[in-house]
Amino acid sequence: MFHRMSRLAGGLVALAMSLGLNAASAQESRLDTIVKRDKVIVAVSSTARPNGFIDENGKLTGFEVEVARLMAKALLGDPDKIELMTTTVDGRFPAVLSGKADFGISTATIYPDRAVRLAFTRPYIDSSTLVVVPKGSPIKTLADLDNENVVFGSTNSAAMVDRAKKYAPKANAIFFDTDSAAALALKSGRSTAWQADSAAVNFFVGHNGDEFVVLDGSLGTINNNAIFMKPGDFPLWLALDTIVREYVNGSRYGEYAALYKTWFGKEPPPQRPFNQN
Repeated sequence: MFHRMSRLAGGLVALAMSLGLNAASAQESRLDTIVKRDKVIVAVSSTARPNGFIDENGKLTGFEVEVARLMAKALLGDPDKIELMTTTVDGRFPAVLSGKADFGISTATIYPDRAVRLAFTRPYIDSSTLVVVPKGSPIKTLADLDNENVVFGSTNSAAMVDRAKKYAPKANAIFFDTDSAAALALKSGRSTAWQADSAAVNFFVGHNGDEFVVLDGSLGTINNNAIFMKPGDFPLWLALDTIVREYVNGSRYGEYAALYKTWFGKEPPPQRPFNQN
C-alpha cells in the first residue's frame, strides 16, 4: 500500500512538473519573439507633432519615433531593426493588447484605470495638458474656458474628454481623431481653444510665429508618459523598463539628452543622483 501511494505521489509530481514546463513554454516572452524575429514592432502616432508625424519629405519621425529607434538599438543592436505601426489615439492600446505590436510609444499617460489593462514602464518624459488660443483672444485664463461661447477642441481620448467636462462644462466641446486635426481646427477658426499634451502645444506655438499663445497654468497635474505593453510579460517589461531607466537617468543619458534637446529646444530634467542627502 505504501509503495503504491509512493508511486502515485511520484506520478503526480512528474505530471505537475510536465504541466509546469508546458505552461512555461506556452507562455514564451514576447522578448524571445523579438530576438528571434530580429525586429521590433512598435505602435506610434503619425499625426501628433512633435512626437510622431510625417515630415515634409514624407518620413515618419518625431521625438517618440526616435525613442522607439533607441529601444530597437538597445534590444537588437540596430535602430533600423524596427517596424513602426502607426495608429490612432483609439487604436494604440488595442494594437498591443491584440499582439499586433510588441509595445507602444504614443503619448500614453500613466493613469490608474489604464494600469488595470496595460503594463507601463517608468516614464520617458513628463507632460502636462496645456491650452492654446489665438493671440488677442478674449480667453485670457483657464477659468475663461468655462463659457458657452467657447468652442473647446481636443483629441477624443478619454482623458481629454474628461478634462473638457471637468474644466469647461459650459463650453462647446469638439473632438478629433488626431492632434493635427484639432490644431487645424484652431488655425481655421473652427475652435477657439485647443487642449493638448504640452509637447504638442509648445511645438505648435513655436512653429506658428506670433499667432497663438499658451494660457498660464495647466489642466490638472504634471503627468508621466510611458511605454505601454500587454500585461503579464515580465521579461519584456523588465527589459523595456531597464532600458528607459538607462536613457533617462543612467548610462545612456547623453543620447537621451541630445534627442530631447533636438525636439524641444532645451535640456531635459537632470539625472537624479542615486543617493540624495
